[in-house]
Amino acid sequence: MSEDRRSDGASGRPEDLPVRDTFPVLRGEGTGVFKAKGSKFIGYATPLVFGEKGPSEKLAAEFLERVRKAHHNARHVVFAWQLGEGDYRASDDGEPAGSAGPPVHGVLRSRDLHYSMVAVVRYFGGVKLGVGGLIEAYREAAAEACQDAGEAPRTLEVELTVRFDPSLTGHVMRTGKQHKARIISERFEKKCVLEWSVAAATRPALLEAFEGIHGVEVVKSKS
Repeated sequence: MSEDRRSDGASGRPEDLPVRDTFPVLRGEGTGVFKAKGSKFIGYATPLVFGEKGPSEKLAAEFLERVRKAHHNARHVVFAWQLGEGDYRASDDGEPAGSAGPPVHGVLRSRDLHYSMVAVVRYFGGVKLGVGGLIEAYREAAAEACQDAGEAPRTLEVELTVRFDPSLTGHVMRTGKQHKARIISERFEKKCVLEWSVAAATRPALLEAFEGIHGVEVVKSKS
């Protein structure tokens, strides 16, 4: 019986653990092929939209549809994706439960890949491989596709907006620079408004620093 496994990571992590903001992701698209007893397994790997759950799920659905259309005669199109921590989906697509989707997801997990997806197409060769053979075949095709795609680190950034008197501009600028934040928008009128983007793990320290400056108001903090 086939199963579709999914977790949205809703359980979260303990509040006292440090925020993780840098993740390995796929550098681009990649393919891989594994053959066993006449069956052919073709893996397709692709990066998703880093840091964005909704757009990533939309892109994953579009990618899967593209693979299915390209291989409309294939017996199975198995897939798995991994977004943020603990947020994943894996589908066996008609293969015996646990023999296809989980091994593909296991490749993403073992490589610590996030916001990444792999689909594996199977053309049946007439000889049954058994659960163990399927696990190996799907795993190897997925691993080859990821290897071909390559990997790169990405840092998750969050936004923080502050309002302050122009006389505090120098102080605010130095504070942002000390925390390696970058300005993404600015307005200088009676009050200055700066919107910053900063690494997620650094956000608490920058927020505390800005709140410690008399006359600086944090008007938006998007985490």
